[in-house]
Amino acid sequence: MSGVAPPSTQQRGLRLFVRLHGRLLVRTRGRPSRLSPRMRALVLETVGRRSGHRRPVVLAYLPEGEDFVVLASNFGSEHPPAWWWNLQAAPDAVVHIDGRRIPVRAQELDGPRREAILVRAAERNKQWRTYVATMQRPLPVVLLSRR
Repeated sequence: MSGVAPPSTQQRGLRLFVRLHGRLLVRTRGRPSRLSPRMRALVLETVGRRSGHRRPVVLAYLPEGEDFVVLASNFGSEHPPAWWWNLQAAPDAVVHIDGRRIPVRAQELDGPRREAILVRAAERNKQWRTYVATMQRPLPVVLLSRR
């Protein structure tokens, strides 16, 4: 037995919603980008660090001026998401949002700026608030700057 609790019904429901909505967003290049009045989503396209193939993933984000901030939470898992490993290997990526294709470069934030964004993220999204409070591993805060 691994000691890891199985996902709750709420977590399974969230994952199903994300998967279905994700398919819609990938097919429509990031349309619709609003999940709710407070939550927005984008499609991040990375290059697989081992395969070299294009890897689209749907992520909730926070706007940061003209740029985007995403959290590498992986649904609160203690393992980082694959897209984060891909960005560490090749930080140039593409964001699809509202039908637009935007080249970006990823940078992990640290220090006071990271902390301020985590506070903002926790205020905006209940799931993020839970992740910030409960995760044991450091939660990467990633700025996707337009190139």
